[in-house]
Amino acid sequence: QYPLCDRPSRDSKHTMAGLLKAVAGVCMGGAVGFGFGSVWKKNALECDSNALVPTTSMQVSGSPVLVTQDMALTGCPVLPPKPPSAAAVLQWTGWPGFDNIKFRQGYVGSYNRQTKNPWWVCEHLCRETMSGDGNRKGGGEPFAEDISDPPHLRSKLDDFKYSGFDRGHLVAASDIKYSQTAMDETFLLSNMSPQVGEGFNRGYWERLERWCRGLVFSGSYSDVFVLSGPIYLPAKEGDGKYYMHHQVLGNPPAVHVPTHFFKVVLALPSRTAQEVLTLTPVTPNKNDPNTFALQPVRGARPPRPIAVTAFVLPNQVIPEGTDLKQFEVPIDVAERFAGLQFFPRLPRNQPSVVANLCKETKCQLPPPFQPKDNNGKPRIVEIK
Repeated sequence: QYPLCDRPSRDSKHTMAGLLKAVAGVCMGGAVGFGFGSVWKKNALECDSNALVPTTSMQVSGSPVLVTQDMALTGCPVLPPKPPSAAAVLQWTGWPGFDNIKFRQGYVGSYNRQTKNPWWVCEHLCRETMSGDGNRKGGGEPFAEDISDPPHLRSKLDDFKYSGFDRGHLVAASDIKYSQTAMDETFLLSNMSPQVGEGFNRGYWERLERWCRGLVFSGSYSDVFVLSGPIYLPAKEGDGKYYMHHQVLGNPPAVHVPTHFFKVVLALPSRTAQEVLTLTPVTPNKNDPNTFALQPVRGARPPRPIAVTAFVLPNQVIPEGTDLKQFEVPIDVAERFAGLQFFPRLPRNQPSVVANLCKETKCQLPPPFQPKDNNGKPRIVEIK
């Protein structure tokens, strides 16, 4: 049995290799949504609808769902009829966590109602998702409260007013251009965290987002999956002890300001790269509670390994010339800081199959963004 919410058939196209071919392959055909189940069909109406649709047993009902044997083993959430493609990589590599999961057209995330920040968001970058008619020129206020959470448990537009912090995207609007609806969903406040504006959200963080997109646009990787989220770290004070201090926005105070942010990047060198790994049942132990792991197929050796790395950045002004590798950390360190697991089934101890991204490509940010006017001359952007 494979750890999916619905049991696959014995047909070879429903094996894990077949699933992951769909994960990468459908994107190549212009679709960015993937479903999981024993009955799949394709629909070519629009980008998000062009999905592999799961069986009705996996559809969200709004009522509690009894835990099946498969779900007891894997903890995988009940998926909506047309989950985003980012959900596919989590089905394969393991989910970071399961609190208040939100499926959008272009990404999937988990929202923390206590801090009024995401726990994490996951997105899929490929040429098809980053191209299209989606734009930010529709006029009006693009940011919106997420009404899927009760009013007293969600962040509000007023919480950010006059706070001095930007409403910082964790999934960037520029990452999801294939659909206007998908782009609009990146402006929901459940995808936002308070970020220092100039020098971070409108500086180093934006350049990191462009670097992730560049992994695809440069031709280095066919598909890139990115996990992003806030972190709250203590600081050592004069008495030698560590204390947690961070600002909280709103009246009454509600939205916590993260001290740091993580970004974990998984890059596929080709759309068949994942075929060298097979999902195998394993015995949980004190060091690894997972019941499944991705293990290399015997005799299979990819021309280039799957690549992964993690960054932890402080929520503060970062000088333009700062080396990105200064913020690279081992994935288990990022996991400890965030209290989450990142792609936990990957065999990270086998570098011929899963390598460090910063050893496979240059971890160097693009130059700072300089907006231009209609005549191509640099212009000053006034942020109110």
